[in-house]
Parts: sequence; structure tokens; C-alpha cells
Amino acid sequence: MNAQSSRSPSRARTSAPRKAAAKAERADDAAGDAAPAKGAAGGRKAGKTGAAAGAGAGAKGGAGAKAGGRASRGGKGGGGRRGGAAAAMAERVVWSKRAWALLAGLALLRLALNALGLIPVHFDEAQYWAYGREMAAGHYSKPPLVGWLILVSTGVLGDTAFALRFFAPLAHLAVGAGVFLAARRLFDARTGFWAALLYSAAPGVSISAGLMTTDPVMMAGWALALCALVRVMEVQPGPKTAEPWLWWALVGAGGGLGMLAKYTAIALPLGLLGYVIFSREGPLSSSRRRGAGLAAAVALLVLSPNIVWNAAHGFVTVTHLGENAEVGRGGLAHPGALAEFVGAQLGVIGPVAFLAVVAALVTLPLDPARRGDWRERLLAWSAAPLLLAMCVQAFLSSANANWAAPAYVGGSILAARWLLARSWGELAGKVQAGIGIAAVVVVFALGGVYDIWARDLPRFADPFKKMRNGGPFCEAALSAMEGEGAQVLLSNDRRRLSECLFEGGMDFKDVAVWDPDGVPSNHFEFRSRLAPGDARLMLLAVESEEQGQEIADRFAWAVPVGSGEFATHADRSVRYVLWAVEGFEGY
Repeated sequence: MNAQSSRSPSRARTSAPRKAAAKAERADDAAGDAAPAKGAAGGRKAGKTGAAAGAGAGAKGGAGAKAGGRASRGGKGGGGRRGGAAAAMAERVVWSKRAWALLAGLALLRLALNALGLIPVHFDEAQYWAYGREMAAGHYSKPPLVGWLILVSTGVLGDTAFALRFFAPLAHLAVGAGVFLAARRLFDARTGFWAALLYSAAPGVSISAGLMTTDPVMMAGWALALCALVRVMEVQPGPKTAEPWLWWALVGAGGGLGMLAKYTAIALPLGLLGYVIFSREGPLSSSRRRGAGLAAAVALLVLSPNIVWNAAHGFVTVTHLGENAEVGRGGLAHPGALAEFVGAQLGVIGPVAFLAVVAALVTLPLDPARRGDWRERLLAWSAAPLLLAMCVQAFLSSANANWAAPAYVGGSILAARWLLARSWGELAGKVQAGIGIAAVVVVFALGGVYDIWARDLPRFADPFKKMRNGGPFCEAALSAMEGEGAQVLLSNDRRRLSECLFEGGMDFKDVAVWDPDGVPSNHFEFRSRLAPGDARLMLLAVESEEQGQEIADRFAWAVPVGSGEFATHADRSVRYVLWAVEGFEGY
């Protein structure tokens, strides 16, 4: 990867532009583009004024002429440039302080909101909690990093919803910091601030910070890799300049950690490979190739525990990912699913940021100045391939709204750069922040109202409607399990099993899932499938009489121990049926 200009036909002719380009990039530390130019102009103006004054004074006497000459030399030499650089540095400090205050303030606010406990535990979060207790290097559908982090936070803070989610706001803080630092190095601190704001104020980011999922952790690794790559690209190795091996290693570490959280992170090195093949500005030097090799080796080293685990288990996670795509299901064209996916992006990253990302990507090939800027091309290759791939996935089958989220790490910087080139760019950024604030206020206000009065209110307006079944269901099931002295909780619904694992502080060995076809489609079926001949006393918990009777008939001994119904909302209730069963005879 090389930041050198492709318009120079020979190394001799490019050496000066390369040095100038490298110096200009470091000069985000020196002010960006405008301030130094202004300072230099000020210096020239001061010089001319001084010369004129010296000439006039020379008509009256030599001392005046000498003073004028000194003023002229001072103006041309450094006064203006020093003033411009000082102003640029002051501006950099101001925007940097604003960025850090924004990011730190949002992280603290999100931790405080999580402490209120307004969001019920999602079954995915509960499953990741159980993953952590396994202390395994892999799981059927996910790598292990999120489970490990949850194990750390709950080990220190206890098995509470706040502890479960402790690292979610911190991961988004890390992503926002990575966006800011990368944008500041590439362009200037002002761009960095607005890029961090576009990302951090996004409605989807604020909601994601209230849930411990794989995305924020994976994106933190992505942001680290992108930041480190920017530092690599600033260095032009030569006789007196060494290859930045440490930054290359951090590129690999970030990529490896991202993939250790969620395999979607593979999209970053694939996008960068596209940049190398189609957009680099010159041939790769041998040291650059060795640096890329070092990054790949570090990434594989970080990911190696999961690779070994997958190899020992028939690469089940890879198989699952292929099944998850479901390309061609119900035909090969789903324009409605594509429209739904694109519309959902307006909520994930916010309408202003999403439209700016799209505009920046679409107009990049049409603008010669931007097309010739390696920085914009690099960011585009980090964002566009994943976003485009998920659009294709949605069109061919379906795609979850969050699957394209990592594209907005580099995409936020592109969007900020595109917006700030327009007179209304900062206003657009403020609109993005306003929409994000409004979304958070509405969602958490409704969450608070429904936390208290959900049973008296209609379900449609509850932002967490799908997460209110687990608590009452698990309370009934776990209470009956204790009363019957059952060793195992059995169900045909892995969502309820996940929630009961967390509520009851149990492990996978304490539950069993009904799986007649014997083909794993989730970690419960992979890890805790009810096996013929299992003689343990079990508490069967399902949501209908028919399901309960069907499963109970397959046991040597079965007794109904309870049933009932609980209201989640004024217009919605959920039934539960409980059996004590023993001696499973087979499917």
C-alpha cells in the first residue's frame, strides 16, 4: 500500500511530491490546508509592507532603510508562517478537546442509562453470557471474544444486566475514538470531530450501546486496524526511514480482534485488498509486502484459538455462516427486502450520515481531485464493498440491518469530509446530532414507561416488545424446576432457554433442547441436544398444550405440574405449560 502520486512517471520525479504529501498529511498536526496558506500570505504581505517602509525611511536616512530591510526579511521569513502554524495548532487543540469531551460524555451517559435497567435482557445477550461461562475458544455460530468480555465484566460486577452490558458503551467509545483519530491524521481535527459525531450520534449506535452484542466489539477492532493503517500510509520507507513495523502489527491485531468477535470483520482486509489491486498509486515495495505479511500473521495469531476450535469441530461456524446467507430462498429477486434493508440504514447510522456516505461514494469517481486523493480512495474501499455486498445479500435473500454497520467506521470519515466541503455541512452534522438525541429520548422514555406499565399499554409502541417474554416465563419455569427437584430445564425454544440460563445462573449442562431432526442450527442444538436414553429428571417448559403433550409422550414418566398465562401488554399474553418428565425414550 502506497500513498505516492501515480501521476509521476519516475521515482526521481516523484520524490519531492512524496515528501510534500507526507509533510502535508502530518500537518493536520500543523493545521490542515487553509491555515498555513493564510499564514504564508500574511508573511508575504508583512514583507512587502516592511520593504516599503524601509524604502521610505531610506530617503530620510540609512537607519530607516536598515529597519525596513529587517522588517521585510522578518515578514518573508517566519513571522507569518509562525502565526499561521500557531493558529492552526490552536484550532486543532480546540476541535480535539471537543471530540474527546463528546466521546467521553456519551460513554458516561450510556453507562448511566444502562444502570437504569430499562432494557430487558435480550436472548442473544443471555446466550453470550452463557458462552462466557463455557470458557471455550469458539461456539456454533459465533467466535468467543464477546463471551470472554462478558465473563470479565460479570465476574467483577456480578451477574446483572448492567454488568452484562458494561463493555458495550466502551466499545462504541473505542470506535468513535478510532474514527476521530483516523480522520484527524488523514485530514484535520475539525473533520475528525464531525466524523466522530456522525458516528457516535447515530440512533443505531445509541441503541446498540444499551445491548451487549458482537457488533460494537468487532467494530472496535476494525477501527483499531484502520487507525493503524493510516499511520502506516503516512510513512514512506527509504534509506533513512524504516518500515513502521509496530503499526503493521497493530493493523493485524485490530483485524484479528475484530474477527475474534464477529467474522464480518473479514470484510476490512478484503476491502483493503481491493484497494491494493485496483487503487494503489505505485508498485508495492518489498518492505510494504513484508509489512502486510506481518499484519496477516498477527491477525492469524490472534484468531488462532478459534481456528483450532473450529478445526476440532468440523468448522461448524463456517457451515453455519453459509446456511445463514440463504441465497435464493423464495426466488432470486427480493426488491422489497432490499428496500427494507436500505431504509433500515437510515436508523442504523442516521439519515444525514447515511445519505452523506452514499453521496460521497457515488460522487468520488466523478470528481478528479477526490479521485486522485489516496485518502478518500482508501476510506471508500474500507466501506463500499461491505455496504454493496449487504445490498446484494438483501436483494437475493434478506439481510439484517446491522450487517453493514462496520462500513460506517470509514464511511463516517468520508461523510464528514464530503459534508464539510459544503457551506451547510456543519448544520447537517448538527441535524444528525439532533435526530440522534431525539431518538434516544423517545426510545428510553418509552422504555421507561413500558418498564412500569407495559401490561396496561398496547404492544405496538414498546421499543423492546420482543424482550418482555423471558422474565415471566423463566420465573415460572425456574420456580417449578426448584419445586420438583429437576436437574435439567428442557424446552423447544432456545430463546427461552437462553433467558433462563441467565436468570437462573445455569450452564449449558443444566438445560436440554428438543431437536427431532438432529441437525444443529444453533449452539443449544450443537451443545445441549436432548439425547435418547437421557434418564435425568427434567422440567419441560413450552408455550402450548400441544407442544407439551407431544414432547411429554416421549418420556417413560411424565406429569403436568402447571400451566398459565401472563400478560406482556394490554393486547398480548403468553401461555406456558410445565411438565415434570424423566426417562427420555427417543424422538
